[in-house]
Amino acid sequence: MLCLRATLCRRASQRLLVHRRLARDFTIAIDGPAASGKSSTARAVALELGFGYIDSGSIYRCATLLALRNNIADVSTGATDLIDLINKSSVDIKFQPSSTRSAPNLITGRLSVPDVRILLNEEDVSEEIRKPEVNRLVAKVASDGGVRTAVLGIQRALAGAAETRSTSVAGKDGVVSVPGGVVMDGRDIGTTIFPNAELKIYLDASAMARAIRRWDEMNSSLKQARAADPALAAGDKAPAEYPSVEDIARELEERDYADINREHSPLRIAKDAVVIDNTAMTFEQQVYSIADLARDRMGLERKHDDL
Repeated sequence: MLCLRATLCRRASQRLLVHRRLARDFTIAIDGPAASGKSSTARAVALELGFGYIDSGSIYRCATLLALRNNIADVSTGATDLIDLINKSSVDIKFQPSSTRSAPNLITGRLSVPDVRILLNEEDVSEEIRKPEVNRLVAKVASDGGVRTAVLGIQRALAGAAETRSTSVAGKDGVVSVPGGVVMDGRDIGTTIFPNAELKIYLDASAMARAIRRWDEMNSSLKQARAADPALAAGDKAPAEYPSVEDIARELEERDYADINREHSPLRIAKDAVVIDNTAMTFEQQVYSIADLARDRMGLERKHDDL
């Protein structure tokens, strides 16, 4: 009787251990250079898997906006003031799976990308943090060690709040535990923020491909602004500060150099990361390949082997 009870206890413990492994929350870290498609890809992956999402780069952009608004042009001399502003500010990332926009797809149609709104001290700055003046200064802000330390705490807190929890669903073989999790994109997520992430992706593309994507993104925003403002709609030319593809490519190469060579948490490919060059990939291909890699590691069935 004692032997049978011990055996039953052992089996129960094994089942509990298996359940815990399946139910473990799952972190996907997506790193890569500027304009490699990290943000839109990460959002679509989060939607595909039912995960939460955090745009790490937007936090640095909020810090950069704080610097600009408070006339801190030189981060090296004004870092203390900027860190104080960051610590006194609130940043919130509103991931809205039910509100989507579509990303162009050259081969397989169009894929929905959830909308994300960035709030700085409860003000929606989603468009303002993407302006050229922020693009030009964000690398300098992000290279400061004190700023990165201040932002690190915000990143981890937001990721913890955004992470979806494991759920149990009815499957053909009975109740199945589906892991919850979070997707976070940036430049040091897999190497610094979440070095133990279950899946690390390094997303890359050629500088020119990235420049064209960034230009398309900015041009789309300009068209939306013109549609909303009759004064802008009357003009045929972009604003004076609107850069060309070549200008953007130069800015991206400068940003790459700064990110790779900065002293604190430089842009690196984590040793256990899966490298994906999406220069010639469709948006659906890169999203679904990452989602299926995650499913592999969670012990779930793949869904997109046809791509």
